[in-house]
Amino acid sequence: MQNDPKLLIRQPPLAEQIYDIIVKGISDGTYPPGSLLPSENQLAEQFDVSRPTIRAAFARLVERGYVKRQRGIGTFVTQSPSIMNPLYQLLDVPERIKARGFTPGFRQLNSQIIQADSDTAGKLSIQAGSPVLNIHKVFTANEEPIILFINFIPTAIFEGCLSIEKALEPGITEPFFKFFAEKCKRKITYLASIIRPDILRNHQLPDIFRLDDPCTPMLVIEDIGYDRDDNPVFLSKEYLLKEASDFHVIRQVKNI
Repeated sequence: MQNDPKLLIRQPPLAEQIYDIIVKGISDGTYPPGSLLPSENQLAEQFDVSRPTIRAAFARLVERGYVKRQRGIGTFVTQSPSIMNPLYQLLDVPERIKARGFTPGFRQLNSQIIQADSDTAGKLSIQAGSPVLNIHKVFTANEEPIILFINFIPTAIFEGCLSIEKALEPGITEPFFKFFAEKCKRKITYLASIIRPDILRNHQLPDIFRLDDPCTPMLVIEDIGYDRDDNPVFLSKEYLLKEASDFHVIRQVKNI
């Protein structure tokens, strides 16, 4: 008896499904900023799951800044996290855009195999001249371009997992962190980042980012992504404009 392909599709864990539902509710206004979420018991009954499942979903929401918990009162929705708040770097960009109430979009401008120059090679701990997948892509919010990504991924990272031809296909590396975890079997565990403010006229961006004011402020971020063994997996250069250039942080003060 042949296996039914439908039965081979793995559903996300229940806690992840609940997390996604609540994030969607936050982004579409069902749970506006400052509102009190239903209790664990109420949500467990609503979704017909256990309280530990709801608790796990809440823990992820707290970790990623969507909600905050007040002992004895409940769980409240925070102000939506910034689209590119570096404290949420391991959250894929479309999810951040959704969290701000915008409709995310994606457009890959080009992809090619290039030889790594000495600077790129040094940051990725590879030999200069090694083949690297170079991708230029744009993310939009309500069809407005706000983020340009330039990725550099050594071909050795995905060798044996997918062909060069497949790697060059538009959108194959999205969602970005999922691409490494599932297709390359190289989960990204942390990023080393350099973040600096700048203005538009100092960079040659694609025509899609042309604005009237050359002094438009922007953020430039350089990320190196590392796996659990502290090996560099990718280099990414990001150019953030408009709402994406807002930098929101929450800093805790230790008790004295």
